[in-house]
Parts: sequence; structure tokens; C-alpha cells
Amino acid sequence: MLRYDLTIVAEHDFRVRHCFLVKPGMKREDVKYAISHSQALAQCDGYLRGLGITPVPTYDTAGSAKMIANTFNGVTDGARALPGKCTPENTAAIASDLAGEIFGLDSLDKGIEDDDSNFTRFLLLGRKGVVEHLTKKISSKARLDIQF
Repeated sequence: MLRYDLTIVAEHDFRVRHCFLVKPGMKREDVKYAISHSQALAQCDGYLRGLGITPVPTYDTAGSAKMIANTFNGVTDGARALPGKCTPENTAAIASDLAGEIFGLDSLDKGIEDDDSNFTRFLLLGRKGVVEHLTKKISSKARLDIQF
């Protein structure tokens, strides 16, 4: 940030909740593989081990849900294929409930991450500090969050 003369203007902590998404009609015992971004797979390692499911890393969480949906819907135009031995009939995606809704997948479990205090922090960067954005028309207030 120093190299580009940037400051943190704002931040947002986003609660991450992973879901176990499958092709509609599947049961948990049908699943042999789980695909997702490597970080999401690591965050759900205890859940997956408990079910005896093999994690298979892919490029991202929502993209994994899309791969399953595209495969069972017959979409092949530029869509990424499921990796290795994965099929829509034996594979779940670890992704958000929103990804499941968008791609028409069933969520068999929600909140499957091993740590229930799983957050991602987003920062808004700018060349001006936050004070320089405030005017008389924009009210400002201070906030202090303390977490234990």
C-alpha cells in the first residue's frame, strides 16, 4: 500500500458459511467427492473427514457449484469439466447457499465449516483518507467493535 500511496478507507467483515451442495435428489451417502477452492475445503476438513469424503480442489467455491450444475444440465460450451472421477451423481460442491440457489443445487447441510467464527475481511482502499471524503452533507460517526 505504501508503494501506491493508498490508505484504508473502510472495512467490512463478512461471515463465511459453507454449504454442502448436491444435484437435486441426491443423498449424503451418494457423495464420494467434494469440490471447492482449497481454502474452503481446508475450512471444512473435519466435516468431510467425518463423512469419508475425498476433497478435490478447484478454482473457486461458486465455480464448483456451477461445474456440477452445468454437467447435469448438459452445458458444455466453454464450461469447465468436473475433475477426475467426479460426476454429478457422486460429487458435492462446498459453496455458499446463494451459489446453490443460483445454480439449482440442493443444500444438504449449512454451516459445515469447522470454525464457526469464520470471517473474511474486505478492505476499501483509496488515495484519500476517509476524512477527506466527508463533507457537511455526509454525516460521520465512530464505531468500536470488541469481540471476545
